[in-house]
Amino acid sequence: MVRTTVKVSGLDGLEAELMNLGEKLTSRILRDAGREAMTVVAEDMKQYAGYDSSHDDEHMRDSIKVRTTDRMKDKKYITLMTVRVGPSKEHHMKAQAQEFGTSKQIPRPFIRPALDYHRKDILNTLAAAIRAGINENR
Repeated sequence: MVRTTVKVSGLDGLEAELMNLGEKLTSRILRDAGREAMTVVAEDMKQYAGYDSSHDDEHMRDSIKVRTTDRMKDKKYITLMTVRVGPSKEHHMKAQAQEFGTSKQIPRPFIRPALDYHRKDILNTLAAAIRAGINENR
């Protein structure tokens, strides 16, 4: 198992700037920045997700999307904005089987590698988009 460590600094200053903007505007900035940052991960996941051309139904790769949840709308999350990327609920079991394998199927991970490979891009895009959103609304 590979353990990943990410160090982030300047969060106190970021929090102060976001508090000055107000919660609604902050939510919009974080939502837009999160979606922009995670688009590259969604595209990578689509490329490696399982695909069976013999099925006419929606394929797992076609259901992979960036989804956000705002604390103002859903109190079960402790974060102001939660950004998730992955297949729809209908394809959850299929994605889990591909990612981790089963007793009859070897694992072919596509979720974790997409996140690991694009980690620097995600953080850089997120920082730039948040910075731009704050500067735009000062």
